[in-house]
Amino acid sequence: MTSRSSQARRLRLAAVSALFLAQAALSGPVLVYREGAACPHDRPATAPRLTPEQAKARAKALLPRDFCGPTYFVSGCDFEPEMAFDSWRVFARQYKEVDGVKRYGGLDHSYVVLDLVGNCIANIPGT
Repeated sequence: MTSRSSQARRLRLAAVSALFLAQAALSGPVLVYREGAACPHDRPATAPRLTPEQAKARAKALLPRDFCGPTYFVSGCDFEPEMAFDSWRVFARQYKEVDGVKRYGGLDHSYVVLDLVGNCIANIPGT
């Protein structure tokens, strides 16, 4: 009896492990920019702190060209700035306007993380 229950236990463990590995394999790597043109560090630490509106504008400037459209599939973007741990996290998501209603399904989004003065900490497209 013990060998049969240990075999069943090993089989369950193998099945659960396979599911976790399959999920990790399908998710793929997350692209993160921390330097270069996509994530510049061009502002002095003594610069004035950003307001929420300035954080949205800075994040929009760091997104790829035409990210916010207008294109056939994308009408624009919504930006949600959030101050956390002395940095700005700006969530940008695309929308398609259909009959005056913003539709977000099936479109891309991005996170831009800025320090208090607008230097890029991370630019994470499509997270």
